[in-house]
Amino acid sequence: MPNADPHMEVLRQALPLIAGVGGGAALITDNKGKCLQAVSADGNPNLDMVGKIFESCRQAAEEGRPVGVVEGEFNHRFYAIPIDGYVLAASNEDRADRQSRVFETLKETLPLIAKVAGGEAILFDADGRRLATADPKSDQIQSSPEEVSESSRKAMQTSKPDIGPSISTAGATAVRIPICAAFGFGFNNTESTRQRTKLLEQVRRNRTAKYEWSDIVGHDSTLADAFEAATSAAESQSYVILVGESGTGKELFAQAIHNGSERANKPFVAINCGALPESLVESTLFGYEDGAFTGARKGGQKGIFEQADGGTLLLDEISEMAIDQQTKLLRVLQEHEITRIGGQKSIAVDVRVICTSNRDLEIAIAENTFRADLYYRLSVMDIRLPPLRDHCSDIPALIEAIRGKLSNREGRPLLPLTNDIIALLQAYEWPGNVRELENVIDRAYNLAGNRRVEIRHLPKSIVEHGETPTTKIATDIDDNTDARSTLTWRLATTEREVLLETLDRCDGNRTRAAKELGISVTTLWRRLKKNPGAVPVRGP
Repeated sequence: MPNADPHMEVLRQALPLIAGVGGGAALITDNKGKCLQAVSADGNPNLDMVGKIFESCRQAAEEGRPVGVVEGEFNHRFYAIPIDGYVLAASNEDRADRQSRVFETLKETLPLIAKVAGGEAILFDADGRRLATADPKSDQIQSSPEEVSESSRKAMQTSKPDIGPSISTAGATAVRIPICAAFGFGFNNTESTRQRTKLLEQVRRNRTAKYEWSDIVGHDSTLADAFEAATSAAESQSYVILVGESGTGKELFAQAIHNGSERANKPFVAINCGALPESLVESTLFGYEDGAFTGARKGGQKGIFEQADGGTLLLDEISEMAIDQQTKLLRVLQEHEITRIGGQKSIAVDVRVICTSNRDLEIAIAENTFRADLYYRLSVMDIRLPPLRDHCSDIPALIEAIRGKLSNREGRPLLPLTNDIIALLQAYEWPGNVRELENVIDRAYNLAGNRRVEIRHLPKSIVEHGETPTTKIATDIDDNTDARSTLTWRLATTEREVLLETLDRCDGNRTRAAKELGISVTTLWRRLKKNPGAVPVRGP
């Protein structure tokens, strides 16, 4: 083709400009669709395309009109325009490829965006139709049912971000951002807003301490030691750590310490660190100023340190707090002041902190999940609450207290529990401690109705745990009171004989004897204490 052709020369000079504007290749073909010259989106010659036949260009020359082809998810377009014996063609393939890569990148990061924002993250098309979604509770990307969001449609139509209140959760904010003509992405903070609202409601419910020393039931020496330490703590302003298994009454002790202290008429604020999402720790503890973050409450919000000012703050299950948040807590305990998120000034606080943990914090330190300096700051009064299995002699008194509470709550008469039932309850290990005991008595009351509580009303695990060849008879006898009384005496006598014979056969070794009897060593030792006359033991 001669270079003297003025039409060809003009088209050749225009190719780089057309390619740059279009975001793809630009080329010139003859009337047969054969490529004569081509450049890439960067304006450089594309020799790979020269000589190829393009059907759309041949069609445009033959019909004498422009031809356009649209294909692909992101509207990859190819245009062919006949001009004086030639065909000028261009595509936006490179631009569509870049859009596709951006789309895939955003799609892969949707779960992360959802977690950071504390709500749903979405990708939507030009019509506001959802393409993919993710929520903060999962790492999975969900295919959307293609429902249309009006705020997404608005953002795409105006080519401007749309920021406004969430229609699903009061106080939450939704953001929709157009990325290109083909798609946009958005997110909201509905989940974190719901969690924050739930936490604030929990704090409001826990602003008073209702338990006092009289609510602590038990006289066993192991519990008496904890009681004595707690009463001493109430007379001081020192920090306290209450360590014990779940259900041992840590919050009961914490409230009694507050009500027994000089701060009794001041706020008592409790927060469960185990239920506190890491993203909400700082705003919950220290509060925030107006506009500190998307969805922040107008006028700001006091944190629980400010709410507890002058009183007591209970940090329940502090071992569950993330270690980087422990650093910020330590600073408050050292400086006795906080700074709200988004704030500039320090606020002095006078708070007595009580912490609970169901884990040994010294072990947590060794595992690098708890800061040693925070532990030594808090561990002024370290009080360990014994599990129920270590003060099982208190079970009858606890049962009486629970029965009284249930009777008042349900408006029922006090239903009696036989000695056989109490013996079974004392023989059980109680992994859930006093809380589990309360649930078992509550269950038995519900099953018994207004009649007497019987062994069959107890959970199977408790009955089987306390069964021996003699006690199993108790589940099969009738309800005759005299028979049950006689059975109780016979059971005690027979059990003592079985214990003595087994220990004698095992040369006094408790571990071997317990294994032979099918019970734990703890249960064996407890029954030995209840049955005098056992032979001396000579082993673990």
